Amino acid sequence: MRMGKTIRPASSRAVVAWRSVRRGAMAAALPLALGACTIGLGQVREPGRMQPIPTAFPSNSMTFAARTDSGVVVFDLGWTGAGKALRRGLRSLGARPEDVTDVFLTHSHRDHIGAWRVVRHARFHLGLPEEGAFTGRETHADLPSRATERLMGNPAPWAGEVAVHPFTRDTAFVFGADTLRAYLVPGHTSGSAAYLFRGVLFVGDAVVYSYLTGFRPGYDIYSREPGTNLASLRSLFERVRPRDVRWVCTSHAKCARPDERFLRKVLRPTQ
Repeated sequence: MRMGKTIRPASSRAVVAWRSVRRGAMAAALPLALGACTIGLGQVREPGRMQPIPTAFPSNSMTFAARTDSGVVVFDLGWTGAGKALRRGLRSLGARPEDVTDVFLTHSHRDHIGAWRVVRHARFHLGLPEEGAFTGRETHADLPSRATERLMGNPAPWAGEVAVHPFTRDTAFVFGADTLRAYLVPGHTSGSAAYLFRGVLFVGDAVVYSYLTGFRPGYDIYSREPGTNLASLRSLFERVRPRDVRWVCTSHAKCARPDERFLRKVLRPTQ
């Protein structure tokens, strides 16, 4: 039986303080979240074929599931409540967790791996530099992740609990009539990846959305190397130029058309 994995126990005072901060942050975010929790999700939803699954109100850390000729594939695994949300989303596709054959992770921060136990039988794909953090052998570089891990423990699977299939370069995966393309975009984390599937480019947290500024490169405070993240984004959009990219979706349930305005804000944020 898996008893859970923690780095060290947190003091009761620290836990109380963390809960107070979290409640305050949620209360402050509530009016904004009620105003517009998702952007463009209706456009990337295809009944019976593709289903975006927001989790973890109010941050809407998103899971995305799609049915293919050879099983169901899932992108990212959400955060709080992600297990139940994933099961509901799969039911909307007429699928069960056992039908999921492959999981593609944009990166291994805790708000992107929450439902791993539900699909632990599947093949897990991620960039090779991300494998150590995903299996708990390494600690993330950004301060918020390190602090949260000390307070709440490490939610990642142990090495050997899931089948990890890392990739070291841009890679194509074929699922029946579908081709899924994986791209390395280091910077937010060392092994961050983006995935292009059926015209939707999943960019993880390499791109974020703010209600005040709109779309922009990932937040510096959560990123390992913000400069590298921006350079990776510029390279990514050059690499996908020959492909049919109709939508760009972050891992927090925000999607946009990759038009000139979007690209200018994401790739030239200081202009």
